Amino acid sequence: MWLSFDEWNVWYRARSGDAVDGRRQFAPRLLEEVYNLEDALLAGGFVNTLLRNSDRVRVGCLAQLINVIAPLVTNETGVLRQSTYYPYAWGIRYARGRVLDVRVEVETYPITGAGLQADFARNDQVPFVDVVATHDAPNRQASVLMLNRDLEGERELVLDWGELTPTRVLACETLTGPDLKAFNIFDAPTRVAPQRLDAPAPGARMTFRLPPRSYTVVQFATV
Repeated sequence: MWLSFDEWNVWYRARSGDAVDGRRQFAPRLLEEVYNLEDALLAGGFVNTLLRNSDRVRVGCLAQLINVIAPLVTNETGVLRQSTYYPYAWGIRYARGRVLDVRVEVETYPITGAGLQADFARNDQVPFVDVVATHDAPNRQASVLMLNRDLEGERELVLDWGELTPTRVLACETLTGPDLKAFNIFDAPTRVAPQRLDAPAPGARMTFRLPPRSYTVVQFATV
């Protein structure tokens, strides 16, 4: 059985008041959620989860793309990239080919279901680092998307490629920052934006240092 995971998104603020009342205006601004770094990391986790389950999830559509709970927001003169734009765009641009069966060994932290929605919340252990990798064999490229959920500390990630050997780093960027509540506005459109991350030399075994509260993408050429 194949699944379509339709209209996924982050939406928890713009649900009442002026956000849902157009007050009889022409083309009112409705449900325009303002996304911050925290929301971008959650979106990155969604992207990784959908890719990791791509043997069953064949379609995973974002709910809306422009203005209404969307990664892109417009005004009279331009377009603003919200924080959630980048994880979504990275998934589309870099996650090509086949999703690899990645075995991850990482420390975990506890979560509790107390006070959350009872039908799915539970007490559990969550890995600090979430990793998904893809291999585009015809184009000889591989990509890795890495979420570091640790809010305080850098996490070291060692990639052991086995038979697949990266030969050159094509891209390496991270989305991070000191303030989880930071968000972009038209007057400050790059408060939450990708930063260059130094990648280790390509090879069969590579060690990444992932910043705290970050979502990172790296793409390689392979043999």
